[in-house]
Amino acid sequence: MIMHATKTALAILVVAMAFALGVSVCYAAATPSDGKIAVVNQTTVTRHDLDREMKMVALKLSQQGRHLNAEELKRYEGNIRETLINRALLLQQVESEKITVRDSQVAQALNKFKAGFKDETLYQGALNQMGYTEARLKDQIKNGLAIKELIDKKVTHGISVSDGQVRAFYDEHPDIFHRPERVKASHILIQVPEDADEAKKAEALASIQSLKQRIDNGEPFANLAMEYSDCPSKAKGGDLGFFTRGQMVQPFSEAAFSLQPGQVSDVVETRFGYHLIRVTERQAAQQLAFNDVKEDISIRLRRQQEEKMVGEYIEKIKEKADIQRFPM
Repeated sequence: MIMHATKTALAILVVAMAFALGVSVCYAAATPSDGKIAVVNQTTVTRHDLDREMKMVALKLSQQGRHLNAEELKRYEGNIRETLINRALLLQQVESEKITVRDSQVAQALNKFKAGFKDETLYQGALNQMGYTEARLKDQIKNGLAIKELIDKKVTHGISVSDGQVRAFYDEHPDIFHRPERVKASHILIQVPEDADEAKKAEALASIQSLKQRIDNGEPFANLAMEYSDCPSKAKGGDLGFFTRGQMVQPFSEAAFSLQPGQVSDVVETRFGYHLIRVTERQAAQQLAFNDVKEDISIRLRRQQEEKMVGEYIEKIKEKADIQRFPM
């Protein structure tokens, strides 16, 4: 259930824009402090910066159905500090290259982000839970766009992928294009803390059982998910998209794959709490045709080149930088 934390520089751009991935975070950060964890030339990176970024990572993971507790997330801290260091270096390069971002670009990106929320209340709730103001969010968006422009200008502008490279990749990696059986499902989660006593567990179980009764009585699953679920997927009515058997914890996976489209499970217990699962579509295993994946392959090959070139660019900058790291 754990997504490997990327060490590539392009992760900076992903994290900078990661706000658009959901509405809440299953992560309890340590009490923020302004203690230094790194100094990059004259730029200080604080523990507060790291904790905020940890919440962003938790958000990204939870949107993929990967709910990690604070101890599991702590394993990401080293890589995330390096991401913050890399971002500081790139923003310093943005300044030296005199790259600017227009207010209209920021506004367009912000509007696109806000469009992912059902209403203003959910949007403001996301900002509050992340410890952001809209002004802070605009700054993050502006920085992300500026870094992207820097990368486009200085690093990746000459990248190209030929049709021959795309076809060769498809022919040489047939296993990648075998798609196992998968289902599309939504869920409602009533979260149960790991240290919950029996009374708390009983309360959570009663809550999910009540929701199951309401669904059986005809209330829309998505509406109840948006109102009661403790998972960030609530913003989309509990929709988790498609997943294969190995992508979810075993009890959840077994329940989901036992359902036919339109069916709702009984209460399912996992280490995260109690779930109700509704399957909306099933797809049998299949070998994907070249024409169906050639665009994805082209994007993948281009991204690989970008990651390599951006990584090399950052390493070159680091050679000339004064970087100090402090205990976390």
